[in-house]
Amino acid sequence: MSSESLSDKERTALIRKGNQAFNDGNIDLASRIFKTTQYKDGLIRVGDYYYFDMRQPLMAYGYYKRANHQIMIEKISDGFIFALKYWLADGKTPEN
Repeated sequence: MSSESLSDKERTALIRKGNQAFNDGNIDLASRIFKTTQYKDGLIRVGDYYYFDMRQPLMAYGYYKRANHQIMIEKISDGFIFALKYWLADGKTPEN
């Protein structure tokens, strides 16, 4: 099911269900609902959960990307680039 095939009423009901699932700690269900409904605020909340609570920036990146949340996309990308440079420099702090 895609968000295009949902009526406004169905989409709203699903978003409410997704918010409740998120609040209840059922992140998997919430994320599936937010993806289906393309609910950007919900996708950002799930991204925040993975980034800040679970410390899993790669997981968070996918949710931020779906929501087009540029600030966090750039923040995570910059971190990945720094880590890659650090790794390639054999553990020495890379130059700009």
